[in-house]
Amino acid sequence: MNIGPNQNLSSLRIISSINLASMAMNKASAKVSSGWKINFAADDPAGLVISEAMRARIAGLNQEIENTSITMDKYSTADSALLQMRSNLTEMRTLALAAGDSGVIDDSMRGAYQAEADNLTVNYNRIATQASFGDQKLLDGSSGSVANLPPLTGFNLSSSAEAQESLKAIDEEIARVDAAIGQVGATEKYGLESRLNSLRIEMQNLTAAESQIRDTDYASVFADFLKNKLILHSAVSLLSHQDISARTVLNLLNSE
Repeated sequence: MNIGPNQNLSSLRIISSINLASMAMNKASAKVSSGWKINFAADDPAGLVISEAMRARIAGLNQEIENTSITMDKYSTADSALLQMRSNLTEMRTLALAAGDSGVIDDSMRGAYQAEADNLTVNYNRIATQASFGDQKLLDGSSGSVANLPPLTGFNLSSSAEAQESLKAIDEEIARVDAAIGQVGATEKYGLESRLNSLRIEMQNLTAAESQIRDTDYASVFADFLKNKLILHSAVSLLSHQDISARTVLNLLNSE
C-alpha cells in the first residue's frame, strides 16, 4: 500500500505523541516514587526556590523548638529544687515558732529542735549550691543560673529570744525563695511555653504550606499517568493501522 504525504505526516505526529506521552509517564513515575512533584528545577523553578526557603526555615524552627524545650527542662529542674528549699524553710519556721515559746519546751526539746533545724539547713544549702542542669549551676547566681540564693549560715534556736530572731531571718529567706519561684514560674509559663507553642504552630503551618508546593498530588499524578498511558497505547495501535486517515489519528490524540 502506498503512503501519501499526508499519511506520512500523520505517522510522524503519532510518533511525536508517543514520545511526549512516554516522557509524561516517566515524570509521573518519578513523582510517585519520590513523593515530590518537584524533582528537578525544570519541574517548577519558582516553586523549588520557595520550597527550599521554607525547608531552611523549618530546619531553623526545629532547632529553636529543641533549644526552647531544653531551656524549659532547665527551668523545670530549678522549679523543683526551689520547691524543696521552700519546704525546708517551712519546716524551719515551724521549729523556730515552737522554740520561741519559752513556757512550753525544756532544754532537751530545744536541743532536738536545733538539731533538726541544722539538718534542714544542711539540706537547704546542698540544694542551693548543687542544683544543676547538666554542668550548669541553677541557683548560685553564676552565669546561666536562674536565681541567686546564697547558702544559709544557720539559725539559733537555743533560746526563746534567739528563736524569735531566727524566725525573722527565716521569713526573709522565705520571701526571697518565693520571689525566685514566682520568677521561674512566670518565665516557664509566659515566656518559654508561649514561645514553644508559637514555634510549633509556625512550623506546622509552614510544613503544610511547603507540602502543598512540593509534595506529590497522587490523585492528579495518577490521572495524568493513565491519560498518557491511554494516549501511548492508542498511538502505538494507530501506527500499526496506516489505513486510518491522518485526520482520524489527530482527532483521537487531541480528544482530551
